[in-house]
Amino acid sequence: MHLVRRVLVVLAAVILGSAALVAPASATGRSTTIVLHTTMTSSGTTLQQQPGGHVYGWNNLNGTTTWGNQMATIQLLADVNYVNGSGSFGGYVTVTRADGTVLSLRLTGDAVAAADRTTFAGGLALFQGSGRYAGALGTGTMRGFRTAALGSPVDLTFTITLLRQ
Repeated sequence: MHLVRRVLVVLAAVILGSAALVAPASATGRSTTIVLHTTMTSSGTTLQQQPGGHVYGWNNLNGTTTWGNQMATIQLLADVNYVNGSGSFGGYVTVTRADGTVLSLRLTGDAVAAADRTTFAGGLALFQGSGRYAGALGTGTMRGFRTAALGSPVDLTFTITLLRQ
């Protein structure tokens, strides 16, 4: 059941993201795209290592970015389930702008480990917003990489398309 739900969330993100590409914000006046780039560092982690290269657990990642003309923080509470560095992850992303505006998103994705880096790709689903984003609907993507071990800094870009505000 978890796999089916995960596939549906990612599929919805792709479909809604595609719809936003077909009808850009300037044409509809109803959608906005926010792109946030950050380098996130771990402030806490609990990982279980099992035979065969299986690692699972959680990680609390934090970073800063600029959202519009204001500073913002990004917190990613992530769960991981990797074998030899590759596998699924999920969690929650909270973006808090300096004026107190918050976007809360659900994340599901996959990590792929290679010799010199691990890449990440995931789908985002907005489930809560505040301020001018109260009641907003949206989806997006998260992409990035890290060049060291699990728990080391991660370079991430979050692209969020708000379909209604």
